Amino acid sequence: MSEKYFEYSLLLICGLSALIPLIWLYLSIKLKHLQKLSRIRVMKRQQKSQNASFFSSEILNDCCKKLFFSFDMNARIALASLIGGRIQKSADYFKDTHPQLSLLLQAHQNTLNSYKKMLKHKNVWLKNTQYCVYFPLLAHLIFDKKVMLSTIEKINPLKLNKHNKAYYNFCTAYSYLYDGDMLSASQKASAALEYFRKKKYSYEGSKCYLLLGEIYRLSCVNDVSQTMIEAAVKINQEQKMPQYLAQSTTSLGMLMLFENRYEEAEENFNKALQSAQTESLRAEIRNQKALLYIAQNKFKQANTEILKALPVFIDTNNMHGQAFSNQLSAQINFNKKQYSRAIKHADAAKDFYKKTNNFSAFLECLYLIADALFKQNKLKKSEEILRKMLADYEKQKHNFHIANAYSLLGLIYLRKKDLQRAKVLLQQSLHLEQRYRRCEGLVSDYTNLAIIDNLSGNTDNAKNNLQTALEYAEQTGNTELISIIKKKFNDFT
Repeated sequence: MSEKYFEYSLLLICGLSALIPLIWLYLSIKLKHLQKLSRIRVMKRQQKSQNASFFSSEILNDCCKKLFFSFDMNARIALASLIGGRIQKSADYFKDTHPQLSLLLQAHQNTLNSYKKMLKHKNVWLKNTQYCVYFPLLAHLIFDKKVMLSTIEKINPLKLNKHNKAYYNFCTAYSYLYDGDMLSASQKASAALEYFRKKKYSYEGSKCYLLLGEIYRLSCVNDVSQTMIEAAVKINQEQKMPQYLAQSTTSLGMLMLFENRYEEAEENFNKALQSAQTESLRAEIRNQKALLYIAQNKFKQANTEILKALPVFIDTNNMHGQAFSNQLSAQINFNKKQYSRAIKHADAAKDFYKKTNNFSAFLECLYLIADALFKQNKLKKSEEILRKMLADYEKQKHNFHIANAYSLLGLIYLRKKDLQRAKVLLQQSLHLEQRYRRCEGLVSDYTNLAIIDNLSGNTDNAKNNLQTALEYAEQTGNTELISIIKKKFNDFT
């Protein structure tokens, strides 16, 4: 009998050994399916949210996994809710056991509110290797560049797992972009994209493509930039995500705008407006349309778009949107030579940017004020502001607008007939523009240096600098700019 029982036991053990892998395979397949459903449905719910901007496939996957392997009835209810795209029950379930995970879930509904709570425990977040990468990511999403840049530097990538390393690479790419290091930015963004594509994370993949599109645009590689942005558009079309499709189509419109392809730019902006699901996104697109009209000197149409957008930003307390609307108004008045009104709007914009820690945009508005004062021949006041920009630059390394300050200072001294000092300042600007590979800035600096050389009697140097300016102008594809540079050759005899 004992031999018989032994045989039965052995058969049972063998049967279980064969069954357990099958059960595990079934559970794994089911879990992946539920994770995919939760990602799709949370994204769909976000389409009509005025506030949500944070999304993490990895966080949603982690939540699903924890709930799926729990036998608690509340966990099953929370899982069913999450699969339906509803966040709150899962956030409540993890509130005591996994408070940081709970807060990140809530960030899918209200990014700003979650970020403010995270700020109160900043050091705790940065010490947690599992969730620390999300701190700078949320800071980036609400335009708090100062915190984003300072926190990403405190994270040790060697302590991150491969999932978090991808999000870290994404944030680091932005930090390099702000610093003007386009090569490092593209490398980090590409590394993040490789992981997200492998995991089939459509949202993160489209964001990486958009980031790469921006990097290549700033590097004057517009054909590659267009390829990257169109890849993001394609993903959002395939996933049937109209809100994200509107965002990526707007980026494509912006590229067309910078290439002076105005009809195509307007066509993309109009498509984006039709696709956008919220008034807040429509307002952002209207600001971009205003920028398009400013480029075409259609100031009345630009004002119309701004006046439609601004009330939405005020109602939603969107300070970044209000800042950009004011900055656009400042640019319109500047172009119309209404310099006092330009200063007024630029001053309002810089105050909004300061409140949101958008230091780069803050400096850009300061420069606009200084330029308006320069146009009014108020050279002393203009120089004071530019010197302040340079002093602030010593405290903040991550921006690439400071070259403008050196360039305008050079023009101030050129107007004062101090050619030697003007040349030194313009060369400082040129050094920064070469570092950041900003083509239009390089065109301006080489042209101004050519003017100084010509005034100094160095005709050969003047022509060489102007030839270099022309080469960079041709890289921008700006036919008007190319024509202006070509005409200047006639001035240097």
